[in-house]
Amino acid sequence: MTTQGWQETYGELKEQYVKRSAERVSKIVEMLGLLIERPTDMDVVSQLGRQFHWLAGSGSMYGFSQVSVLGTEGENFCEGILRLRRTPTNEDLTKLKHLLNSLSAEFSKNQAKSVTTNLGRPAPAAKSDKTEILIVDEDQNDLLMLTRLVEEHDMQVRSARSAAGAAAEITRSVPSGVIIEIPLPDGDGYELVERLRNMPGGDDLAIIIVSKQTGFLDKVRSIHCGADAHFEKPFDTKSMFRRLKHVLDKKRLEPPKILSVEDDPDQAAFIRAFLESAGYQVRTCTDPKQFDAFLSAFQPDLVLLDVMLPGMTGYELAKYVRQNERFAALPIIFLTTQGQLEARIEAAKSGVDEHLVKPVAPALLLSCVSSKLERARFLKTLMHKDGLTNLLNHSAFMEQAQAAIAHEKRHNSHLTMIILDIDYFRSINERHGYPGGDKVLVTLSLLVRRRLRQSDIIGRIGGDELAVIAEGLDDQESYNLASRLLNDFAATSHVTVSHVGFYGTLSAGVAMFDPKTMDLQSWVKAAYDAVAAAKHAGRNCVMTPKVDQLSKSR
Repeated sequence: MTTQGWQETYGELKEQYVKRSAERVSKIVEMLGLLIERPTDMDVVSQLGRQFHWLAGSGSMYGFSQVSVLGTEGENFCEGILRLRRTPTNEDLTKLKHLLNSLSAEFSKNQAKSVTTNLGRPAPAAKSDKTEILIVDEDQNDLLMLTRLVEEHDMQVRSARSAAGAAAEITRSVPSGVIIEIPLPDGDGYELVERLRNMPGGDDLAIIIVSKQTGFLDKVRSIHCGADAHFEKPFDTKSMFRRLKHVLDKKRLEPPKILSVEDDPDQAAFIRAFLESAGYQVRTCTDPKQFDAFLSAFQPDLVLLDVMLPGMTGYELAKYVRQNERFAALPIIFLTTQGQLEARIEAAKSGVDEHLVKPVAPALLLSCVSSKLERARFLKTLMHKDGLTNLLNHSAFMEQAQAAIAHEKRHNSHLTMIILDIDYFRSINERHGYPGGDKVLVTLSLLVRRRLRQSDIIGRIGGDELAVIAEGLDDQESYNLASRLLNDFAATSHVTVSHVGFYGTLSAGVAMFDPKTMDLQSWVKAAYDAVAAAKHAGRNCVMTPKVDQLSKSR
C-alpha cells in the first residue's frame, strides 16, 4: 500500500472510529446510570472499566490524544474500585461524571489533527536475476580473495578500491549487497555505509564490514552506521557468508505473518491497516476462544496480544503458546494499557518478548515488530539450516517431507525423493583435507540449487548426503533428473589450495511416494535402499526400487 493509500484508509477508519465512539460514550452513560442505581454491583464497575479501556487504547491512534488520557484515567479509577472491592462513594460518582463530560467534549470538538504516518521507505532497488555483490577493498590480495569466495557462492562480483569508486559503482547500478573492508584510502568506511543507507533503495542493501581495526568501539560504529554485520580480520568466512546469505534471503521471502489478538474493533482495524501498509500479512482474532484455531491455521511469524480480553487474559494465551515447542521462537508482543511494574513482571513471567503500553506510537510499533521478526527469522535459520551448505538440516528436511506427504494426499500428485551420496567421500577428506571435502559439498549444494525449482525441497541429511523432494515428476522423469545431476557433478572440476582439477562422482537413489503403502519412514528407507543398491552396483549410477539394472553416468 502506498503512503497515499494508507492515508485514505486511515481517514475511513477515523470516520468509523468517531461514529463508534458516540456509541461508546452512550454505553458509559448507561453503565454510570446503572452504577448509581446499584453501587455495590462490581460487574457494572468492570464493564464500565472495559469501556474506558477501549478508549484509552484507541484514542491516540486516531488523533484524539486527550481521549486516551481520559480513558486511562477512567480505567485506572475503575480498577482501583475493583481491587479494593469497595462501594463507590458520591465523590467517586461525581468523578466519573466529570470524566464522561470531558470525553463528550473531546468528541464534540471533532478537531483532532490528522496523523500522518510516513513509513519512510525509499523506492526499492531494481531486482536482478543474478545476486550481485560489490566488494570495496584497497588491498589487491584481499580483494582477489573475497572475489573468489563470493564467486564460489554463485554470486556475481563487482569491485572498487576506494569510497569514491564504490559511490560511482552504486550510482551506475545498485547491487544486492556490499562487502566493505576498512579503513579505506580516501574516506571513512562507516560514513560510506551511512551514505549507502540514505540512497534510494539503500535499506534493501546487505552491507557487511570487514575490519582491520579491532575493538568494541569499532563494532559500535558499525551498528550506528547501519551495517548488517561486522567481522574482524582474520574472520571466519563461513560465518560471514552465512550472515550475508541471511540478509539477502530476507528480501526474497514472502511478507511475514502477524496475528493480532484484539477485541476492540477500532484498535484491531488500525493495527491491521497500519501493519498491512508496511507490507505485512495481518489476521485479527477478536475472540480469544478461537486463538488456537487461528494459531494453527495461520502459522504466524509474530503475535500481538492485548492483555485484557473477554473470558481470559493475554498472560494466559502467552503461557499457552510457550508450552508448545513448535512456537518456542515465536515473538509475542503485548499491547496493553497496563504499564505498572506488576503488569510488566507478569508479562515477563508469561514469556513475552516486548511489553508496549497503549497508546503506542505507530513508529514504535513498526520498529518493534520489525526487529523482533528479524531476530526470530535469524534464529529459525540457525535452527533449520545446515551451516556449511545453507540447505535444510536433517530435522527441518524431514519436517517439510512430512508436510509434502500431507499435501500429496490432499492433491494426489506425484512425489519423489532423490538421495545423493558422494562416492568415496572419506578418501576425498584424506587426500584433500576436511576443507577440501567441505568445498566439494558446497559445490554439490550449489549445483543442486541451480538445477532444481524453487518449490523443490533440498536438504543435507547426512555428512555426505543431500536429499531432494520434487513434486509432479513421474518415475522416468525422476530418474532422468537424478541422472542429469550425476552427469553434471561428474563433469565438475574441484579446486583446493593444494590440488587443482580433481573430480568426484555420486551414487543416487530414487523412490516414488506411494500413499497406499508408505509413510515417511518407509519412503526414506526405500530411497536409502536404492542408494545402497547403487553403491553395490559400482557407484556413479542411479538406482530405483523398480530398476533392475544400473545406468552408468558417463
